[in-house]
Amino acid sequence: MPTKPKIIKPGNDSTDFRFAAWLNQIIDMGGFKNVYLFGGRGLGKTSDILSGRVQDVSFDMPGAPFAFVGDTYVNLMTNTVKVLIEGLQRKGWAENYHYVLDKAPADEWREKQYAKLFSYKHTISVFNGCTINLVSMDRPSSGAGNSYVHLFGDESKYLKFEKLKKLMPAIRGDYIRFGHSPFYRGHTFTSDLPNPLENEDPWMLEMASRMDKQQILDIIDLGFVLNDIHKEMYWAEMEGTSEDVRRLSKKLVRWEDRQIKRRQNSTFFYVASSYVNADILTEGYFDEQLESLGIDEFKRAIASIKTFLERGRMFYGNLDAKHFYADGYNYDYYDQFDLRDNIQQTSRGLRYIRPNSPLEAGFDAGNMMSLVLGQEQKPYYRVLKNLYTLTPEWIEDLALKFTDFFATHNKKELALYYDRAANQYSKAKRDFATKLKNSIEKVNGKRTGWSVKLMNVGQANITHAEEYDLMNDIMAERDPRLPKLLMDKFECKELKGSLELAPMDKVSGKIKKIKKSEQLALKRLPLESTNMSDAFKYLMCRSKWLDISKKRNTTYVGSATVR
Repeated sequence: MPTKPKIIKPGNDSTDFRFAAWLNQIIDMGGFKNVYLFGGRGLGKTSDILSGRVQDVSFDMPGAPFAFVGDTYVNLMTNTVKVLIEGLQRKGWAENYHYVLDKAPADEWREKQYAKLFSYKHTISVFNGCTINLVSMDRPSSGAGNSYVHLFGDESKYLKFEKLKKLMPAIRGDYIRFGHSPFYRGHTFTSDLPNPLENEDPWMLEMASRMDKQQILDIIDLGFVLNDIHKEMYWAEMEGTSEDVRRLSKKLVRWEDRQIKRRQNSTFFYVASSYVNADILTEGYFDEQLESLGIDEFKRAIASIKTFLERGRMFYGNLDAKHFYADGYNYDYYDQFDLRDNIQQTSRGLRYIRPNSPLEAGFDAGNMMSLVLGQEQKPYYRVLKNLYTLTPEWIEDLALKFTDFFATHNKKELALYYDRAANQYSKAKRDFATKLKNSIEKVNGKRTGWSVKLMNVGQANITHAEEYDLMNDIMAERDPRLPKLLMDKFECKELKGSLELAPMDKVSGKIKKIKKSEQLALKRLPLESTNMSDAFKYLMCRSKWLDISKKRNTTYVGSATVR
């Protein structure tokens, strides 16, 4: 039978001394029913705060079923769970001793479960009978028909509240068995600050009004008293008498009862900058971040001060939530994997790809190589995937990412659209477009089966004004001759950020896409620069659609005659 890992928590048989940021300590000692936390980079939202809450809630409600919610099931499997498990292990839990993944636990564990499960696929089972089920917004069936007693979630800005509230009735459990705990029917959510203009949901901001500040201060004060008693207990057990231990045990029970009563129906809401973790991150971390991020991004990512691009300054001003779809994963493919597997993300996992039709790609060259993949599926144009490399990775690496991801695609034909600058150096043997074509068609001298057709040989330059007119015509759906645009919200995450953050201005009366973001630090380019939007530009700004847009946006003025 496994023993409890040593963590500071009222009621444990032993006490361990941990070093943690003050905010982590407040949340640990407070034991609030609900926690809604916005935090900057390096705060350890998943690995420290969420993992700590998972342990505390599990100890307080043995046998309870929990749900961990995310934007997509794929993201939960490939990212969130891995970070959560790393946090649990750092806090003393070991696999097969304190928890198991994807398999039925030992009979003695199962006997403690409130609700026996028919399948333990994609489930975390804890030694005291608790279970954690994965639930995602893009796969509502993952939580259908179940009953939970606490709900956990990360990156809440990606969770649409209209969908999330449909899960709330499932947070009910068994009051007779679990109602004693202040954690019963509670929520624990973390995120960085949302930007509504990027279609991120600010629902968690409304939770601030649910916090009773005096109640929270009382709980924290009681938590400090309990922490002091635990320290006294530690030294009494080490150096004191049995009478000291007995006296302190009674004192501990009295103060625990007082805090438990005050913790009932408590909500803790907080917006924290990365400076909360300054002792761990060190001063040099912030200097480096300011230097590499710049002041605007530093405010957003580190100081939790979100900066917004006004819609009137957006180059893609008609970009809207309707242009992104969130149901693009084929879970018949992903269900074959366990949580511990090295999950292979390939085109077989795309729900809307047509494997028997050719692919099209827009390519932008530079220190960030960007590739945007799509298919014309009338009346829609569906953007399925984006890929990129950053220096020192180069064209061959981008080609390999493409051939690996689309290895099972049946119709191995690719129409490649690109900036004329990508092949204007062909005579100097610096033809990037042809180099990408050759790298896709052959790897180490062996043919891959792919045939790439270069679509822009001899093409005229595409002006900013032409791109602006065409893309805003398409996004506004003004002309039935132009396709309706649909982009995969999750597989085109970098493209989405690039389009949403691309600013515009008028220079000498002409519309310009402002491209200063391409001078950002290398690691910031994928999500914040206009690079990926340029690859998208080459994919979409093809002659047949440009001609339609030009005719729409041409004004004919006749000669003026005075009579």
